[in-house]
Amino acid sequence: MSESDIGKPLLDYAIISEPYPLYAAVGTATPSATLHLVVSNGGGETVYCREIVFSLPQGDLAQSLVDADLGDGTASADGWTVERIEAGADIALPDGDYANFVARAAGGNGNPLDVSGITITLTNLSISTQPGTARVEVRETATLDQGNWPDSPGFTTLPITKFPAPRIPVQSVGDFHADQPEANSGGNIRLTWRGPDTLEYTILHGSGAKPAYGQSETTTDLQWKGTILRDTTFHLSYVVGDTTHYLTTTVTVPNPELTALTVDGDVSARSALTVSGNVSAWSALTISGNVSARSALTVSGDLTAQSTLNANGSLYANHDLTVGYGNQNKLTTSGLNGLKILGDLTVNGSLTGNGGAEFTASENIVRIRELRGPYGKDLTINSTVRVLKDCGFTIAGNTVLRDGDSIGLQNNQKSGWLYAADYKYDSDRAYVFRWNPGYRVGGDSWRVTRD
Repeated sequence: MSESDIGKPLLDYAIISEPYPLYAAVGTATPSATLHLVVSNGGGETVYCREIVFSLPQGDLAQSLVDADLGDGTASADGWTVERIEAGADIALPDGDYANFVARAAGGNGNPLDVSGITITLTNLSISTQPGTARVEVRETATLDQGNWPDSPGFTTLPITKFPAPRIPVQSVGDFHADQPEANSGGNIRLTWRGPDTLEYTILHGSGAKPAYGQSETTTDLQWKGTILRDTTFHLSYVVGDTTHYLTTTVTVPNPELTALTVDGDVSARSALTVSGNVSAWSALTISGNVSARSALTVSGDLTAQSTLNANGSLYANHDLTVGYGNQNKLTTSGLNGLKILGDLTVNGSLTGNGGAEFTASENIVRIRELRGPYGKDLTINSTVRVLKDCGFTIAGNTVLRDGDSIGLQNNQKSGWLYAADYKYDSDRAYVFRWNPGYRVGGDSWRVTRD
């Protein structure tokens, strides 16, 4: 290398981008880029270098490389530092808009470059949006003789091409998920994903979720906010080219709200079951907690409630109905259509009909007829009714008799209590009298037994 080469760089320079090839940006969501500037000595003599300035054209033109005032740098070799040159610095810089970086050697007399080179890495660069070829300007302060430094730096340019952005690959959209995979009914959820903000995304879901106030189902914000009532699978759809693509994610709800439930097999709930509409089970229904149906409840199989059973509408059981395992459990119905059971009714607690509810069933072991409730409503039971020990059975506030109960009978029209006197009619029969004074007397207790 001769003295005539001074004014040109004494070192060799190469530039490579990451990612490679380098594409023009398509929006603010385009990831930042990195440039690696490789500096080496291709000659046979040692070159001493004090400083190298790299100027990246900045703007929104085809010949611009970066479009924002970003970037920071590092050097791969010991004894070198890299920093951003701010406007107004006391250093020779090109006219116009440039992002300038300087690599400096430690000490003032330059670092030798012979066998080994250095790599200057510029990171966090925002690439401009117009395709084209940009030229990175290089100003090098270097010499072959440390006692003789040049008056002006060596100069060269490094071309780098920004290719037109390709059609967005499907793989550029991903990581579709909810902040929390499980939420309580009525709780807030937030869905996020990665992808270009130049795409339009649509969130699809069923009636178990709804968008938050002001949240559109179609967005470019890379997020969606809403509330959830029950297990819901969300579909994220977007169009690339002429094809619609989908991503899915599911949010589960441990305490869902249901608008309707149809079960072909058995239904088993380990805790309370509350339904705002009708309940219809084609097979057995077993509930470990309370059952509360705010409308009709129809069960084609056996119905077993281990705690309280409430029906604000009609309650139909086509087979046996069992409520509770202890005396504290009860069955209550408030609908005027009442309780209809085609099998046996077993209540281990109290059975109460409010508002004149009708109780009817089909079997014929115990039959109680023409029991009147409010407004003359017939309260009839034509089936097995088992009310176990110490349990009350009332309809519209009237106590219903049980097998083995002892009662007194008072005549509705003539008053007076029915009692057995000590007067015999013959050897097999005795007289029964009515006691007119109106109070109970000896012999007026009568036991009720089943047929």
